[in-house]
Amino acid sequence: MSSWSGLAFVVASAVTGSAVTLAASAFYDLYFQRSYAFDIMPPDLSPGSRYIYTRAQNNDKAERAITTCSVLSALDAGRADPVVGRDDEIDRVVCILCRRTKNCAALVGAAGVGKTAIVEGLAQRIAAGNVPDVLAGARILELDMGAVVAGTRWRGMFEERLKDAIKHAEEAGGKVILFIDELHMIVGAGDKGGPMDAANILKPALARGRIRCVGATTCEEYHKYIQTDAALERRFQKVVVEEPSVQGTITILKGLKQRYQEHHGLKIQDDALVAAAQLAARYITGRQFPDKAIDLIDEACSTAKVHFDKQKVENNMISSIFAPKELTVGPDHIAQVVSRCTRIPLTTLGQEEKEKLVHLAEKLHERVVGQDEAVNLVAQAVLRSRVGFGRSSRPIGSFLFLGPLGVGKTELAKALAERIFDNEKALIRFDMSEYAESGSVSRLIGGPRSYEEGGQLTEKVKRCPYSIVLFDQVDKADPSIFKVFSQLLDDGMLTDGKGHVVDFKNTIIIMTSTLGAEQLTTRMGIENTVKAGRGLLMEQVQKRLKPELIDRLSEVVIFEPLSHDELKEIVKIQMKDVIATVANKGVSLFITDAALDVIWSESYHLVNGARPMRRWVEKNVTTVLSNMLVNGEACEGSRISIDAADVNRGLRYHVLKKQASTDP
Repeated sequence: MSSWSGLAFVVASAVTGSAVTLAASAFYDLYFQRSYAFDIMPPDLSPGSRYIYTRAQNNDKAERAITTCSVLSALDAGRADPVVGRDDEIDRVVCILCRRTKNCAALVGAAGVGKTAIVEGLAQRIAAGNVPDVLAGARILELDMGAVVAGTRWRGMFEERLKDAIKHAEEAGGKVILFIDELHMIVGAGDKGGPMDAANILKPALARGRIRCVGATTCEEYHKYIQTDAALERRFQKVVVEEPSVQGTITILKGLKQRYQEHHGLKIQDDALVAAAQLAARYITGRQFPDKAIDLIDEACSTAKVHFDKQKVENNMISSIFAPKELTVGPDHIAQVVSRCTRIPLTTLGQEEKEKLVHLAEKLHERVVGQDEAVNLVAQAVLRSRVGFGRSSRPIGSFLFLGPLGVGKTELAKALAERIFDNEKALIRFDMSEYAESGSVSRLIGGPRSYEEGGQLTEKVKRCPYSIVLFDQVDKADPSIFKVFSQLLDDGMLTDGKGHVVDFKNTIIIMTSTLGAEQLTTRMGIENTVKAGRGLLMEQVQKRLKPELIDRLSEVVIFEPLSHDELKEIVKIQMKDVIATVANKGVSLFITDAALDVIWSESYHLVNGARPMRRWVEKNVTTVLSNMLVNGEACEGSRISIDAADVNRGLRYHVLKKQASTDP
């Protein structure tokens, strides 16, 4: 055996391909604290075994055979996860490794697509003998760059360790395949301010085919580090690892099914595997197949097992004859995991949920008065998506709300957020008048790659991909923003300034505008107001918004000016809020119909709709009530009645204080 100096690398199993890395503390103890000498060298282990070699020098620099051997179990196929659906990539790697020169492969792909699994599949083929004679009996060793760099105090130590690793691989006669995970780490590793880094040390051996090597890295890191060094790039043959399709992911999950059943001690239905792939594709963004689907299966099994064990303890189900014989994970368990991660209601539609969807329009009308057309269109879009008939390549719904001020355009968006998410704050709102200057599009999607700040729109949707996005007063935005909106409405995704794709398929896009509103308000006395003003209103809209944007919308909804009866209903809704506020202070408030008529008549404005009513109530009702509470005219337990005054069209307040109890 050749002498090694400070070598730290891992010999991986030809079956599992997994690495058994040496801890940094153990290496430090071997290298710096003391020297070990063994007269007996480790046995000649089979390719199915795993062992670790380390080497150190003593203080007088006399080289000795310093070897630590940790023998694990021999060939054990049951410990290896099967590799499914990667035959083409493994075949390409085998062909590259069998080349005479430049026989090194670089697996390049997004995180989570299964690059390391390809190396494990190669190890399984070698163990089974399904490789050419050139690779027969070869071993796969993972070169741990962290362990090589760790503890290198003086110049030359790192270089010596790495050259010893290369020498060992060369002396194996092609029967050692080095695997370098995170391949980009070799660029600049150990340079200490000089040109001698790991990449430059490896280049001669890689170019001449003296060693076989397989590296793995992401597309971004490959472009940033490997491609900038042309000499290093040409020594590795690039193997692009694509993300598998939904059907391919289902096949992979079926291959892993038995392993997860044995680990969690339960049964996984085939429908759960299909649900994991489909739901991950639809609702989990920013991650790749098969990783995100495998994580769903694993977490669903773990959650079901923990919940089952907890129930056994609470209900004493261990000795109960009603305890289930076997725990089963189905599609509902997968949906619950996705719902917990994304806040999307994905569980099976029960009777209560069906009633909620059927009566969604009625619930929205509790906050939005009138506007039957707008409410019904939005409710139908949500219903289609919830049942599964929504267009998967576009947002759930995209609407342009047109109409005068104060008719309920923004209020409908808030009501929808409150009804779906039980929280009005789930609404992502942008006032587009703030994006009127040229170049504002970079504020929405982010600046160029050299800028670290992300886009205000893309970053918010990344954090909350299932949301309602409201672009208020969209007609005031810079025209360049409309080009971005066209892509958003057509493809359901945007690419931010950093090159990351942001998914908008789970959002509802709502745009509001007052373009052409005067065409409606000037025809309040004409029958069929909307029909009379629609043509003129749409002419105004088409002058500002391009047809390619309008054609991509799900619906253009025109809000009618509110009638007298509808405005009175809005007054009642606003007064309910006032009644609820004073009720929290222990005061009962009653208001007569005559008082409501006074509020309506004094605050009514044809053009501004319901907004003047809110201001009038705040100024003339809540201010008076606040003074009464502060001055002591009303206190906890009081009853306040509001009625119309006999003169000046004002309001009269009558306070009845709670009588103190005289009981002994």
